[in-house]
Amino acid sequence: MTKRTGRTDRAGRAEYRAYTPQDRMKVREYISRVYSRLKRLNSWSIARWEFEIFFIHKRAGMLRGWEQHIGLWEDEAGELAAVVCRDGDYYFQLDTLEPQEELLSEMFGFIEKSSSPDSPKLAIPKFMPALEAMARSRGYKLLRNESDNIISVALDQEFRADLPHGFTLCCGDEVSDRAKAQGHIMAFDYAGTKKAEQTLQHYGGLREAPGYRPGLDLSLVNAAGEVVAFCNIFVDEANRIGMLEPVGTHVNYRRQGLGRAVIYEGLNRLRTLGMVKAYTGPMQPFYRRIGFALEAEMTIWEKERG
Repeated sequence: MTKRTGRTDRAGRAEYRAYTPQDRMKVREYISRVYSRLKRLNSWSIARWEFEIFFIHKRAGMLRGWEQHIGLWEDEAGELAAVVCRDGDYYFQLDTLEPQEELLSEMFGFIEKSSSPDSPKLAIPKFMPALEAMARSRGYKLLRNESDNIISVALDQEFRADLPHGFTLCCGDEVSDRAKAQGHIMAFDYAGTKKAEQTLQHYGGLREAPGYRPGLDLSLVNAAGEVVAFCNIFVDEANRIGMLEPVGTHVNYRRQGLGRAVIYEGLNRLRTLGMVKAYTGPMQPFYRRIGFALEAEMTIWEKERG
């Protein structure tokens, strides 16, 4: 007998409908439900979903433009069967590894229409060959120099969170939005850019996210009050997992154990809450050194306009 993974008993065909702001929690719950059914992340976690909405888009007035790239498909009972969303590349949220060909065709069609006149790019999990087959049949080409991935660590041990001398660990309600914004800018090295101006102006939206917890929004602060390392964590209690988003260390404070210390503190707090696994990504040598392992890889595909 062949073991079938994921949901294959859906009655009838799924119908497309446009996303509305009222669907925000419905999509969040669907992403959590996908994990429950597949026992793995499909492509996005609820952390990435909430980060996209609340980090900058909502406060900067850009949310409606981003939402136009979200597509929903519902079954006859009104339950979500599939979601398309975008973070530069388009991502597929499916609760089965054996999606119907007709559904996939509609999802690809939505992406191609909503990305026009630009050339659409897709992130496809390697464990979903049906998506790769559909991409090839529609003229997409694999970009061999681009990829995305998901990494994880089991929370089956206590993590040694050694805090270096001269730095203070603070929770979310103990650090100003401006200090956090500056920390993010320096961690991802975009000081002096238009994006940095936008971050300084609009940072703080994550506090409005349904899954935000001040006690899991951790920052290491130096004597001058600068955020030099940070780790915010969302929790999916139904699946007993934590998701780190965002995570970073100031470019001038790396290789001092700061990133490891703040992440390990966060992982220990997740253990206290009863979580069994934590996710982030993409993989970097730093994450590998502190115990994270590659869990899922995604290839990137692009369709050339004729």
